[in-house]
Amino acid sequence: MPFFTIFTSTYNRAYILPQLYHSLCMQTCKDFEWLIIDDGSKDNTYSLVEEWINKCKKFSIRYYAKENAGKPRAINDGVKKAKGKYFFMVDSDDRLKPDAIEKMRRWCQEIDEEEQIIGVGAVRGYPDDEYIKGVAPHVNQAGWVDATNLERQKYNLDADMCEAYKIEVFKRFPMAEWKGEKFAPEQIALNEIALAGYKVRWHSEIIYICEYLNDGLTKGSKKLEKNNPMGYAMMYNHMLKYPNLSLKRKLYIAAQHIALSIYGHNPGYIWKSNQLKYTVLMLPIGVGLAIRRKRQLKEV
Repeated sequence: MPFFTIFTSTYNRAYILPQLYHSLCMQTCKDFEWLIIDDGSKDNTYSLVEEWINKCKKFSIRYYAKENAGKPRAINDGVKKAKGKYFFMVDSDDRLKPDAIEKMRRWCQEIDEEEQIIGVGAVRGYPDDEYIKGVAPHVNQAGWVDATNLERQKYNLDADMCEAYKIEVFKRFPMAEWKGEKFAPEQIALNEIALAGYKVRWHSEIIYICEYLNDGLTKGSKKLEKNNPMGYAMMYNHMLKYPNLSLKRKLYIAAQHIALSIYGHNPGYIWKSNQLKYTVLMLPIGVGLAIRRKRQLKEV
């Protein structure tokens, strides 16, 4: 069994996927498999990966092609197929520093027996080695902090991070899916993990290099919301479960849940609210927001 399953979901990324492959070849620790779920690519991804499978002797590469159904379903498929002890997601347009796996393996071994810690996190940085947020996380003298996904802002961890999760625990928290849509924010599952009491040990070192491309999910957030309103309605409804929210924040979230449910042609989902009293209170405002959102997203 490999220590890590490095998981990559890809869609028409043959032009940039080689940089991730070469970064994996350069790893100082090879105790991993690379699991690729091809989410309906129309480019030459298959032939590219087939070539790597045939020539790579340093680590195992497994490739599965499927019809385009979105990243959350690809992640859920990957978790089911993973052979590693820890599940480490690396996006198709990113790459790892040469000692990333070596460090993550050491850090994971340190928390392996701690039941309330589900995994290890580290920092994603820009190619010039700058922190995405512009400042380093708040950590202890050993260079880490234990915190749930809901506590990230308190420790300057609210920029993009990378994590490796204990697969046997992580598989109990699948990514959210809505039939007929292809995306729902990963935070739904990750914050459900937090609500269950699990923490991540976050390290302050940059081990993962990323660039935000024009065809990436991050830069297409408004389009994602337009095409996947119920995925976002699920996100807002889930946020109503978070502790320590102000009344103003709860009311705002309830209104967004209502608006997106209506925009997504699923008004019945409004009544599945995790805080029904706030939902009822904000119903008139939520209806008004749905009308405004229809007008706004028409331009996207």
